[in-house]
This record gives sequence, structure tokens and C-alpha cells, in this order.
Amino acid sequence: MKTHLKSTILLLASFISLIFFTQSISADVLDAPDPANQIPQVNAGNVLKDYTQKELNVVDNQTPKGNMDRKYNERTIDADHPGTVESYNTTPDSTQQTSLQTKLYLPDGFNVTNYQHGNFQSVTLDDSGNIYFIESNGSDTNLGVIVKYNLAELNKLGAGSDPMIVWNAFNYFNPYTDEGVTHNQQYEDAYEQLKAPQKDLKQATAQVNQLQSKTNKTKGTRTKLSALETQIGHDQAQIKQIKQQNPDLFKYAAVAQAAQLSPQVDIGHGQTLSFNPQNKHLYIVEDNTLTDLKNRDQSNNVLEMTTDTLKPLRQYNFKMYHGDSGNLQLHTLTFDKQGNAYWGRKNGLGYMFFYGRMDQHDVQFQAAPTYFKNRGGSPNQGVSYNPANDRLYYVTDDILTSIPTQAVRDGSFTPNDMHYMAFTSKRECESLTFDQQGYGYQLMLWPAEILKSSTPLN
Repeated sequence: MKTHLKSTILLLASFISLIFFTQSISADVLDAPDPANQIPQVNAGNVLKDYTQKELNVVDNQTPKGNMDRKYNERTIDADHPGTVESYNTTPDSTQQTSLQTKLYLPDGFNVTNYQHGNFQSVTLDDSGNIYFIESNGSDTNLGVIVKYNLAELNKLGAGSDPMIVWNAFNYFNPYTDEGVTHNQQYEDAYEQLKAPQKDLKQATAQVNQLQSKTNKTKGTRTKLSALETQIGHDQAQIKQIKQQNPDLFKYAAVAQAAQLSPQVDIGHGQTLSFNPQNKHLYIVEDNTLTDLKNRDQSNNVLEMTTDTLKPLRQYNFKMYHGDSGNLQLHTLTFDKQGNAYWGRKNGLGYMFFYGRMDQHDVQFQAAPTYFKNRGGSPNQGVSYNPANDRLYYVTDDILTSIPTQAVRDGSFTPNDMHYMAFTSKRECESLTFDQQGYGYQLMLWPAEILKSSTPLN
């Protein structure tokens, strides 16, 4: 599937070759992958070991309160009113004193379709420093794309000091605005100007490499090398001159070029993007309703994808029978370092976890033996795993609640094992992920913003 405007592809395609002079220009670098057709299916049947409420233990915990009323402080950003660096401190009754600070503002969209409206639902990190976002086309479509960035590369391009740089880059080249169309055309013009010097540079560099590989260099060889080096200098100066005509054009092209896009896929509600450290794959639940499944003929559908190509590997289809007629549906998902899968749901005013496996070898879940009686927020926004401390987090608006994963699986946790980080941002807290040092990255709306914790979370 190609992005909608050819100009957008041409715009982004050749930037790397402009930096590394020996690389050739290609007009197809940023083609999105082909549509996700003929995905292998894994039909697992009923995978839930059933339970009753009476069988579960309950921990009567005392929790700080987050945002319980689902009323949010929303604002808009634009080129004239850019996003500022926000900072939200934990409340005094939290078990850890830390803060969340702006790391990155996400754009209105990554210019894949004109449905884009800044609706990002999930964020996750892998164990190699890559960050992934889900951009949703909206609840009426249940479609979206996964966007991948390498954080170290993005920081080198300016994100370390400018949290608006990704927003600015994709706004600059937005093919659905008049200014964006103009900037795309400007880049096409630059692309045409660069063809001749880039071609000449490539040929001269190849000849230099060939001549320098010779052990014995004659006078004639040295003369040719000198002439070629002069030609290379001329080509590089010409390329530099073209780039200097419009520095923003090439600066923002570099940021856009660094993004990798998946094909459009069914993302459901979009809040379940997760990384499995054991098999190095991504998972997304295609939960197209926010309730349990209507009947026992319907199935949960979960897509597994590669992290290198962002292409689908397989789709899991399974049921989770509960009681006499229920069929539970996933709306959250995360994995620990051993590949154990976890999800969670509300239980009265509290919250309960499920654990099991979901990979090519096995799909099975069971309820954790113990749930906690009181949750500090209203919506079930997500669950997340911290690889630095082996804790599982329940994510809701303005509060994070964590429990050791082993204590979740064996049901042994007590109120003292539970940690809370509450805030007063009044923002919608969509998703949470962690790097390998335990720093948290929280996705908030509106606008779409990634905030990083000032210290590792506990």
C-alpha cells in the first residue's frame, strides 16, 4: 500500500542519500508495505480456564485517586501555538515521588490517509530502543497504522531538544493542506536538481574506491585520483548549495524519513499494542467493540507482527467462555520477559488480571487467583509490563497501579506489595510503556503527547 500522494514519497525517499553522498537517490524508499492479505490463521477454540467470583481472593487495598469523572483538560496545538514542555508531579499520597515530563508531541497524522486527526491510542517500546505508536483512523473504521521510530536516531535528529520536531515534520509535508502540497512540490524540485550531481558523485566515488584498491599506484593512477577527488568536492559543494536553499525542507525530511510505517490493519479500539520480549514480536487486539463478545460464536482476534518489517505474521482467533453463556473479550494486553501474556478487566470497583500464553506454540489464559478491591481511576485504559522491576501495571486516568508479576500469577500479593503513582493532569491517559531501565513513557491526549518519567517507576 503506497502513501496517497506520490509527492510525499518523492519528498521523503532521497534524504538519506543527500547526507551520505555515496548513496544513490531512490524515489520509493518510503513506500508502505503491501496490504496485509492472506494472514495465516491460528484457530485455538476456547482458551480460558473458567472461574467463579467466589473462587477469587480479594485484597482490600487503599488507593490514591486519579481522575474518576472522565472529564479532561484538552487543548490544540498548531504552528503558531506549539506545544510546551509539560510536567506533572505525583501526588503526596503516591508511593513514589516522581514526575512525567513532555518527551514528544505526535502529529495530526503520519500522512497515510485523510482520516488523520491526531488520534493515537497506544505506545510500546521494544528491547532495542525502538518506539511504536498506533495511529487510529477513528472508531468508525477500526483501521490504523503502526509507526516505528528508533529513539536514539530520533534524538540525533533533534527530538532530544525539540519535542515538536515530529509534529512539525509531518505538518510541514501534510499532503492534505495547501502548504503541505507546496512543500512536497518544493522537495520534488530539489530532487530533480540533485539527480545529476548525485549520479556523478556515485560514479566518481566508485572509481576512487576501485583505484585506491590497487596496491601499486602509478603516476597516471594518482593523477586520476586527484581529478576524481576534485570532482567529488565539486559535486558535494553543489549538493550542499541545493540543501542550503531551504534548510527546513531537508531537516523535516530527515525526521519523516526516519519513520517506518506498517500497512493499514484492523487495530480495534487501538489500546493494546504490545511487545513480546521472548519472540520479539508485536501484538494488537482487534477489539472492534468495547464490551464482551455478544455470543459464543464470536472470537477474539489478535494480530501478531514482526518488529523489523511491521508485517503481519499470523492472526489468533479464540474464545474465552465464562459461566454458562459468557464469552470474554480482550481490551488490554502485555507480555513479560518470559513471554507470559497478561490482560485485565474491571471487577466491581476493583480490578483483576488474567495470565497465560499467546504465541505460535500455545494460547491459554486463566484468572489470577487474587484481585484488588479498589482501583483509583475509572476507565480500563491498559496494562503494561516494566522489564526493570518485573512488575505489572494497571493504567487508568491519572493513576498507575503496579504489582509484582509473580505475585499476580500465584495470587500472593498484599496491600503492601501494591505501588501507586497518582497525578492531577486531568488528561486522558491512553497507554504506558517502559524502556529497559524502567523509565515510563505515557501517551496522553489531547493533544497526542508522549511524557517520560523523570525517574524509573516502581
